[in-house]
Amino acid sequence: MSSDKVAFLAGGGEMGALMRGHDWESTPLGRPEDWPQSLKTAVRIMLTSRQPIWIGWGEDLLYLYNDPYKSIIGGKHPWALGRPTREVWQEIWAEIGPMLATAMQGDAGTYVEEQLLIMERNGYPEETYYTFSYSPIPNDDGSAGGIICANSDDTQRVIGERQLTLLKELAARTADARGYAEACERCAQALATNPRDLPFSLLYLADGQNGYRLAAFSGVDADGEGLPDGRVARHATWPLERAVSTHV
Repeated sequence: MSSDKVAFLAGGGEMGALMRGHDWESTPLGRPEDWPQSLKTAVRIMLTSRQPIWIGWGEDLLYLYNDPYKSIIGGKHPWALGRPTREVWQEIWAEIGPMLATAMQGDAGTYVEEQLLIMERNGYPEETYYTFSYSPIPNDDGSAGGIICANSDDTQRVIGERQLTLLKELAARTADARGYAEACERCAQALATNPRDLPFSLLYLADGQNGYRLAAFSGVDADGEGLPDGRVARHATWPLERAVSTHV
């Protein structure tokens, strides 16, 4: 390809190199030198940006992204390059599909903050939170040819704030507890306010030399049916002793 006709692909680190070497002629996008000018401009903005950005173009929203976005796409890199967005993000399509459809109408983009997305980037589901926008990119005929998406990863902040709130809740609820039993009950009530980090909890009190006694619980049936109850031996199958000694 003529270098001057694909100058918009210059630089861009690893993704710029991958895009320059990609077999685009085997895709609906065709040769880069023949891409619509609006797409070339959007790609140039994406490759030179330090913010994670991806572009979807055409009916299938074929996927293009920059180097900063590699941390978001994870193990799907570089497989995702040039593939339909629905294939790339199949696991979150129910959430993002309608937003993309809105943006592709060409009249207005979409914007969400701290959107929960259960991504599968590295072979397992991950709880993630992102702030992002889908903005339509006009084609040469004025219709929406694709979208451009800028992202901010809020995952660590959202989870960190949630866990800090739980610690404050624990302190507030147990500050004036009278006795071990009441303290355990109030702890369980506090833990129940954060089911994302702690789907359930079991609180045991050491029972002299004989084992442990279930004192309170959260996130399970109200009657505690099926839980290890009464006196749990120190060396029983239920490994409380190991948990106490190793914190694991």
